[in-house]
Amino acid sequence: MKCDIVVPVWNKKEMTKQCLDSIFANTHCGYSIIIIDNASDLPTRIYLDEVKAKYPDKVTLIRNQENIGNTKAANQGMRASRADYVCILDNDTLVFDDWLNEMIRVSESSKEIGIVSPYNNSGKKKPWDKSYRLYAKEMTAGKQGQYVETAAAIGFCYLIKREVINKIGVWDERFSPGYFEDTEYCLRAKDAGYKSVFAKGAFVFHFEHASFKKRGFDALFKESEEKFYRLHKRPQRILYILTNPSAGYYNQIKQDSYNLAKNYNWVSIFLKKSSPRIDLYDHAYIKVLYFGDIFFALIAIIKVLIKKKKFSKIIADSENISTMMNFLKRYHKAEVQLLGS
Repeated sequence: MKCDIVVPVWNKKEMTKQCLDSIFANTHCGYSIIIIDNASDLPTRIYLDEVKAKYPDKVTLIRNQENIGNTKAANQGMRASRADYVCILDNDTLVFDDWLNEMIRVSESSKEIGIVSPYNNSGKKKPWDKSYRLYAKEMTAGKQGQYVETAAAIGFCYLIKREVINKIGVWDERFSPGYFEDTEYCLRAKDAGYKSVFAKGAFVFHFEHASFKKRGFDALFKESEEKFYRLHKRPQRILYILTNPSAGYYNQIKQDSYNLAKNYNWVSIFLKKSSPRIDLYDHAYIKVLYFGDIFFALIAIIKVLIKKKKFSKIIADSENISTMMNFLKRYHKAEVQLLGS
């Protein structure tokens, strides 16, 4: 079997049915489904029994006597799997045509790629006038085989090569019942020599946080976040403000920004609209924004001041902007550096 799809389930019968139906309809490679039932209520248990009876050769159903949480349930599935790949898939998702085959194709394109997530909706709502299928088709058109590197794939749909599991094990259950276990796993995989990527040609719609709404998403997220930062340093948020990018420092910024991003730091680059489009490494943690030339400095300063997640360092190539950022430091709190100094 090419891939085992691990689907942890805790109630939400109709949403689970949507998810499983979409898998059966849109998965075109060798696969099986391992359902981990986390002590669901009776209607959901009956439905899962029906699925198992209908697809006896395709579905494995593992039942827990209590809800052990998403992290431990996913690990149950990983330990039960013997396939070349394991795909952990939340039950509040919809998959679309060739989703799994495309992620496997991307994974097999490089020995370095160990973990793959789809290039998902990223919190965006589906346009009201489009079907999910049309939206998925538009989002993936012409992108087959393409991917963008990331420091952390996203656990709602998370494809792992068997060799990665053999080398570094399963998710860290200190993050149970959920959140940040997927990020921590990517960091361990990186230390073992594997990249994590988003497959641009694969699309899975995620009804975000539906799995944890009843248990209080905010409190659970905060608790897992605190656990994570006790184990790993907080990421830096670095901003480059470039008024006159030149070959003299461009290549160094290109390499520095990539090194920062692949080590779980966020990099933003502000440029004038008249600046040439720069060829940075394709990484999800590197963001380039272009602003109008006339009010460029003013817009850059306003963007810094209103940003909710504050920058930790601001690097400018303009002495005037650097001076202004230093003057406003008590508001933005970031370290300020003049490029080249």
